Amino acid sequence: MSNKSFLLVMTVLIMMFPFASRANNCTTSECHTEFKQLKKLHFPAEDNCLRCHEKVGKHKFKLVEQRELCFDCHDENRKRKYVHEALISLECSACHNSHGGNFKFYLKSERIDTMCFECHDKDSMTREFIHQPLADGDCTSCHDAHASDYPTLLSAGKETFCFECHEDKDYSKGNMKVHSILEEGCTGCHNPHSSGYRYMLSAAPGGICGDCHEDIGEKAKTAKYKHLPVEKDRKCLNCHEAHASPVESGLKKKQTELCVQCHNKWIKGTDGKQFNIYTMIRDNPVKHQPLEAGECHGCHDPHGSDFYKILNARFPSRFYSEFKVENYELCFQCHDSALAVSERARKDTDFRDGTRNLHYVHVNLKKGRTCRACHEPHATKNRKLIRETTPFGKWSLPVGFKKTPDGGSCSPGCHKPFTYNREIKTKPVNKKINQ
Repeated sequence: MSNKSFLLVMTVLIMMFPFASRANNCTTSECHTEFKQLKKLHFPAEDNCLRCHEKVGKHKFKLVEQRELCFDCHDENRKRKYVHEALISLECSACHNSHGGNFKFYLKSERIDTMCFECHDKDSMTREFIHQPLADGDCTSCHDAHASDYPTLLSAGKETFCFECHEDKDYSKGNMKVHSILEEGCTGCHNPHSSGYRYMLSAAPGGICGDCHEDIGEKAKTAKYKHLPVEKDRKCLNCHEAHASPVESGLKKKQTELCVQCHNKWIKGTDGKQFNIYTMIRDNPVKHQPLEAGECHGCHDPHGSDFYKILNARFPSRFYSEFKVENYELCFQCHDSALAVSERARKDTDFRDGTRNLHYVHVNLKKGRTCRACHEPHATKNRKLIRETTPFGKWSLPVGFKKTPDGGSCSPGCHKPFTYNREIKTKPVNKKINQ
């Protein structure tokens, strides 16, 4: 074909298909050369500009209404329950370059968060501890940029969403007692974007727990006698697992096992004597019933108390103390106060001489003895938690208790040897104990 014939054919084609000619010419050296600098062109711009623009005059075009235009191809983005506000009220070009781009999905920035922060508050997401996906600028690791079936455009339901990465925190299987707040997702305790506290906590340990456990939080703050683990370092997390535990109340271990982790050292008691709770429990077969059941909280409040030794109720702190029922609230939570208030013993009271109530005798002496004068509240070798020795100043005063079929005897340092017999007699074996 001669040059003259070729030019004639081209002229005819241009006259027949003027729009295609102009479309194919949009990114030539004659027009819109900036698009040629992009790494990747949006396929309509690469194929036919008239997919998105319509002619309104000689070399004059207008953009087809954008939202409807984009949805001609990307209609799936608005079929879900929750749609990004930008998709509803703004043009898609708020985030995307419609002709092409140098970044994936024709985004205007390499970092997705750069575009997100144009609308979303950046300050609340740039605290000291930042969730790693956000630190990498990839908001779409957690959120769908267009639409989702879940609130806040999450890519999955919040009950299971975090487990997609944090598999080790999924306690849905196995014999674990899960912290109830996890039923509503992890954001009850963690900020998913950034935080001023480690582990993305929404508040400091201890403080955050008090948001739900208000009564315990208030007690920990105002208690006269405070439990050290509640006060230091990880606070509540010193004893509790935040997510799930095989033990009730989210404890890291069974109560006694947990408590002796700290109470496995020699400490000075209020009587000035050194003692070690762990060795006392380990070496003595007869244990106080709450301890036998593994429940230290039967007598102690682990969060703090207004009573010494963080006891649950009132008990005399002094070795010698005037007897009043209200001063022994702790003991009488389980034991019948009739053990001490009645001079005449009941038949179900072992510590009696005939019908004489020997508990009453001891606590109502001129210098009344407290329960711990004769009983060790944790564990002993003797039945009824009878002590082998009892502290008296610097002296470990011997108790010298011996059991007999009908009673027993003691030969302590506080009075001469006495015996008692539960069998009813005209006269008691012992009429008087030294005051």
